[in-house]
Amino acid sequence: MRLLIWSERVHPRAPLFRGVDASGAPVSGHSPVGRSVGEHTTPIFAVPTWVGDYDDGRISESRVTGVGKVAFEGGGAFLRETRREVELYLSDARTRRSGIVRLYAKAVIALAATVSSWTCLLLAPHEPMVVAVCFAGLALGLTLIAFCVQHDANHGAHFRQERYNHLLGWTADALLGFSSYTWRVKHNVSHHTYTNVDGCDDDVSQVPLARFAPSQQPRAWYRFQHLYIWLLYTLVGVRWQTAGDLVSLIRGRFAQSTLRFPRGWNLAALVTGKALFFSWTFVVPLFFFPWWVVFAVYVGWTMILSLVMVTTFQLAHCVEEASFVSRDELIAERRVWAVHQVETTVDFCPHNRILTWLLGGLNFQIEHHLFPGIPHTHYPAIAPIVQRNCLKHDVRYMS
Repeated sequence: MRLLIWSERVHPRAPLFRGVDASGAPVSGHSPVGRSVGEHTTPIFAVPTWVGDYDDGRISESRVTGVGKVAFEGGGAFLRETRREVELYLSDARTRRSGIVRLYAKAVIALAATVSSWTCLLLAPHEPMVVAVCFAGLALGLTLIAFCVQHDANHGAHFRQERYNHLLGWTADALLGFSSYTWRVKHNVSHHTYTNVDGCDDDVSQVPLARFAPSQQPRAWYRFQHLYIWLLYTLVGVRWQTAGDLVSLIRGRFAQSTLRFPRGWNLAALVTGKALFFSWTFVVPLFFFPWWVVFAVYVGWTMILSLVMVTTFQLAHCVEEASFVSRDELIAERRVWAVHQVETTVDFCPHNRILTWLLGGLNFQIEHHLFPGIPHTHYPAIAPIVQRNCLKHDVRYMS
């Protein structure tokens, strides 16, 4: 049986999902709500297809390294019944429209807060209070862009057509400084396909700096990990914005997921995005502020954003309540993909509306992993559906 992966390019007339059912028979078709919600880029429902390499937005069959092939069992009653109920929920036109309107409104707020705060920071009187307010607005706007704009867009949740999602996802390049092209492999493919699989999920493969999975070899310095890890978390953004993307492209993969060097528009977007990012963060501000002020502001907001982003993802996966599996264990004993996603993921603070709004619903991480192409504004309503079916099918759901 072939392994699930998120399809990054689907022709508008092509099936919204494809793969195999629980018996191994090939299946394909349109979701009854897919056209209305607008998820042609990424299927809104978790459906197994094949393990793949990422090449200019297309998925091709993978050349898996090592002995044995990593695979999950597809389908299953839990996923089938959960998907049916979510389809029913999204079949109401007003429900779909409300989710999209709230998603778009948040994108407008994020972009407006970022642009206005940055402009005021340059042009307004450089009084301490004014600078502090502008800095807070800039941090808020960029946080919303990271969690509520680029993340949904790069999962294909904003528009029907891929090119518009990729254009909005380009805010990661231009405003956050990391490549949306590499992000779609690191996050959509490596992480979402192999969640918490040591050796396959790049997010938990951080040795020798840190040990995030029980199957990883213990080292003496890991006993101090709970102390030094916070400094490393704050530096993640700087690494992505500077050498991180280039190193990943040279290496050519995230864990076992192949990353091909971009071509054409993808290459142009990567280079232009980096140039634009460093222009608004460094070049233009140097006409208004001393270099040390520019550097301090850049380091400040980047460290804050990095800490918030990494902590959010770690709370959902690298905690005691989440299960882990090694690559060898998964080869020896296949798991049902949907069940694996639920049991390796944890929701947190589900009743905190402010946090839900700020984090783009990623405190409902289980729902996001099962339905990554659905706008995050629907996650709180979908959560009871997932919980009910987890209880029915004896799937461990942690919140």
